[in-house]
Parts: sequence; C-alpha cells; structure tokens
Amino acid sequence: MPTFSSLEEERIYRKEHLALIFRILHRFGFAEGVAGHCSVRDPLQPDTFWVNPQGKSFALMRQSDLIQCRVEDGDIVKGELPVDASATSIHSQVYKAVGRGKGQDGGSESGIESLVHVHSPYTKAFSALNRTLDMISQDACAFYNQQALVPFAGGVFDNQEGARIASFVGPQHKVAILQNHGVLSVGRLSIDEAAWWQINFEMCAKAQILADSALRPGEKFVFASEQNILSTREEIGTPEMGWFCLAAYVEEEEWHSKGEHKL
Repeated sequence: MPTFSSLEEERIYRKEHLALIFRILHRFGFAEGVAGHCSVRDPLQPDTFWVNPQGKSFALMRQSDLIQCRVEDGDIVKGELPVDASATSIHSQVYKAVGRGKGQDGGSESGIESLVHVHSPYTKAFSALNRTLDMISQDACAFYNQQALVPFAGGVFDNQEGARIASFVGPQHKVAILQNHGVLSVGRLSIDEAAWWQINFEMCAKAQILADSALRPGEKFVFASEQNILSTREEIGTPEMGWFCLAAYVEEEEWHSKGEHKL
C-alpha cells in the first residue's frame, strides 16, 4: 500500500486514481450514457468527497474534472459542472452513515472511504433475481456473507432515498445489490478496492448466470465447503487485496492515459 508524506499528497493520489478508475471502467464497457458515479473521500476535508460531473466521458476523465461535495447533504463545495442527483444522494448519505474507513484518523474497519456504482450488464441482470451469489467459484468466495440486498424504490433523486439505501450497508458488506438496478461497491481503504469489487462482482455475476443457464434438470452445483470459503475470503477478500487486484489495470490505464488523467 502507498504511504504519503502529507495529506495534500494523498489527496492528489486519490483524485488521480479516481480519474483512472473511470477510464478503467470505460475500458470494461461499464459506461452507459450518463449513468454511473464513483467517489472518494477527501483526506484533507473528510467531511467532503470527490465525484464525477454528470455527462463527462469516463474515457476522458481527469482529476481536475472531479467535483467536491459535502458529506452532510451532497451539496457542491467546489466545481462548476452539475452532479447526478443520485450520486450526491447515495454517496453523501452512505459516507454520513458509516464514518471514515480503515486506517484513517477516527476511522474504523466498518467505515468507508470510497464508493463505485455503474450499470454493467450481468450485474443489472443478476440484481433482478432477488438473490446473492452462490459460492460456485473461488472469486465468489470473496463476497461470502458480504452482499446486501436493497429493494428497488424507483430512481434516486433525494437524500431520503440515499439514506434508505445507506441503511442496508452494514460493516461487513462489500457490495449492496440494488435490486432492478445494479451494485454499489464500497472501499474501506481505497478507491481502487471499491472499483475491484465492482469489476469482480460483474465477473462473478456473469459466471453465475452462465452456470445457471448450463445446469441441466436433476443436476446440482458443487458448492465449496464453508471452511474453504472462509479461508479463501480471508486470502482474496481483504481491502488490501482489493487494492492490489486492481493494480495491473491501473498500470495499463496509466500507460494508455500518458498522464492525461493527472491534468
């Protein structure tokens, strides 16, 4: 994990990585119209967070494009462009409800430092099934007992709905499955972690749907034992491993960006 000589240096790192996250998600094909929003707390002003402006291309995101909003109510603190109401409503209320994340001043392992939400195809399809992932793969084990189910209540346009969604996010959750909508993934430690859980959940949802469609009448899945599930989750499901699993994609996107994400 990176270390920083100052909070100013950490702010730059977080904003640059958030810009890279959008570019990575675009490369995966997860950018859909004006849908999707990702954010990270500001280390200098932890009662604020940085989020993408509405309508800005994920593929061209720069750290200077990001908008600073208040945790208390989602209002814009710094930035000229508008922000999606669902972004300010969900992100502000989740940050407000859970407090600061792991390793931060006054933080805890149950706190959150970043959030990612996009409309990826298999996750959207899976969100309509009223279930969590079966433990049919090693990757799925990272999400064992760490998936919240959030009933659909229409579009998110105000803080009241954001608070309702936040009420489902417990200290153990990696993702909140927003039914008929998609997934909200959380980073207890970093924006990289939240992005990896989002990408990895999409991969697991795809594997789940493919496996479900291939299952013949009378057949049953082979499930991992709980002991093996827990040991696997301990190995690949930590916040640190979430950060590390995204590292290769970050390296690739830095090469593609040629430094533009830092502008």
